[in-house]
Amino acid sequence: MADHKNNYIEVQISFNKNNYENICSELYLNGIENILEEEGALKLYFSETEKERIESLKKILVNKNIIAEDEFSAENFEGMNWNEAWERSIEPVYISDKIVIYPSWKKDDIVSKRENGKDRILIEIDPKMSFGTGHNETTQLVLELMADYIEGSEEKLLDFGTGTGILSIAGIKLGVNSATAIDIDNDSIENAKEYFIKNDVHEKINLVNADITELEEDSFDVICANIIRSVIIDRIEHISEKLNINGKLFISGVLLSEDQEVLEYLTQFEFEIIDISSKAEWIGIYAVKR
Repeated sequence: MADHKNNYIEVQISFNKNNYENICSELYLNGIENILEEEGALKLYFSETEKERIESLKKILVNKNIIAEDEFSAENFEGMNWNEAWERSIEPVYISDKIVIYPSWKKDDIVSKRENGKDRILIEIDPKMSFGTGHNETTQLVLELMADYIEGSEEKLLDFGTGTGILSIAGIKLGVNSATAIDIDNDSIENAKEYFIKNDVHEKINLVNADITELEEDSFDVICANIIRSVIIDRIEHISEKLNINGKLFISGVLLSEDQEVLEYLTQFEFEIIDISSKAEWIGIYAVKR
């Protein structure tokens, strides 16, 4: 993405109610999360060195017949602070009337609402490039299932692929006694560390730069994994081994078209599927190990 004040390229993608979700899903699949939405168009911002990435994105959307060629435009800008406009567009995310995720610059407003009687769990996350800001469908799916099914008596949670740490934070604030958060991405580890402190849960979370195959700890009551289908399938045996009998598994990052494959693997490893929910092209799954 562009620096706060730098030369950059603004891309505009026109949308309608029929193609909006498909556009957003493709953007998400291509690692683009910072999006402005204004008057029937999605606006994305790239540095002036990312012209090939822009062309590739256009080709994907047009070739999949998600948009027409004239619904995609790119314009060069010099020395303007687009980041301020983007920050103004970020609104809090509300999960199951239990959780609100908000950026730091909305904190005063959220806290004042809480003091006026809206007593939700507060999670402060500033959207960055790390996966898991609360503004994408897969994170919301996992959080909604956790909010519905975590009872608050669980002892240990494993957050597999923690990203910003949002699922660990939510688990602790929903009443889980302690959490272990793992990720193999160094930027995610640094971001998660920052947000654990900011949300005052750092003393209850063990943050580890590792894959689940390298983790010695086991006997978890809850495992949450907001990662892609291939990783879930490749690691399903390890997930099962780490989870206690009657332990709770919350996963997303699975496309609707991939649901049967994932559900079959879960069943093979003696998971009982309790709930499935969906947003756009994604599903979230809550299963219990039997």
